[in-house]
Amino acid sequence: MKTIAELRRETTARLHAVAGNLAPFEADRLIGYLMNCGPTELTLRAAASLTASQERQLDALIADRLTGRPLAYVLGHVEFYGLDLLCDSRALIPRPETEELVAAALDHLPEPPAVIRPLVIDVGTGSGNIALALAHQRPDVRVIATDVDLGALSLADENRRRLSLSGRVMLLGGRSLTMFRKGRVVDLIVSNPPYVVPGDPNLDRSVVDFEPHVALFAGPSGLEILFELLAGGEALLKPGGWVVSEMGYDQGNEIRGFLLNRPGWDDPVIYRDLAHIERILTVRRRC
Repeated sequence: MKTIAELRRETTARLHAVAGNLAPFEADRLIGYLMNCGPTELTLRAAASLTASQERQLDALIADRLTGRPLAYVLGHVEFYGLDLLCDSRALIPRPETEELVAAALDHLPEPPAVIRPLVIDVGTGSGNIALALAHQRPDVRVIATDVDLGALSLADENRRRLSLSGRVMLLGGRSLTMFRKGRVVDLIVSNPPYVVPGDPNLDRSVVDFEPHVALFAGPSGLEILFELLAGGEALLKPGGWVVSEMGYDQGNEIRGFLLNRPGWDDPVIYRDLAHIERILTVRRRC
């Protein structure tokens, strides 16, 4: 039987074609998944071996990854904001950049304790990652999570049940905010909407080939859903309530121009992510 050290080297070499410089990281993720341990423990157990069954499983995982399928789908799990979430092709893979969106949303929620529990709408919930992270971090918050894709909602439901959050996270099917009656009772609207422009040359091939297009593309500009949120949010948000949304790297000027013609909003603030790319829109409903 091969040692863990040998398998790490061999797996890294096999994955290089699809993972490039990330091949060592992915090799550790695959082997660690089978051994239920992280990279440090793999190093400490370098002389140990997998069982014959585990080696066959590793071969199957590598073969799946070599098709180009993203690692998160191969493993079926992803960590997001400290939560272990189920992850498959029913929904977009939660990404580290979106953890910054959750942090921004938490910063714009009313401070506890509030007389009335804050109400959040998460539009385009996908796997439920944003809604569940907010509910986990703020036990006083109620969240309504929506998605137009029923497959994504089924995955979000599996994740909320695994995390015992069914009582505080409601799931609704529908596009944008169309299923809500007017009434200014919402404290925060948060979203990672589909904002990619079709044909964007910067989009990784594996994303186009494996992740759901309904979660990536909404129309020719990439801003269709975000503009629907801003238009619909005027009738739903309390005075002083917020929209916090992820956005495309080159969409800031169009968003600012759209809001100039809508007097119900204060001036937007757009934050850059860790790569210094404009990523997160925050805008307050005028009091």
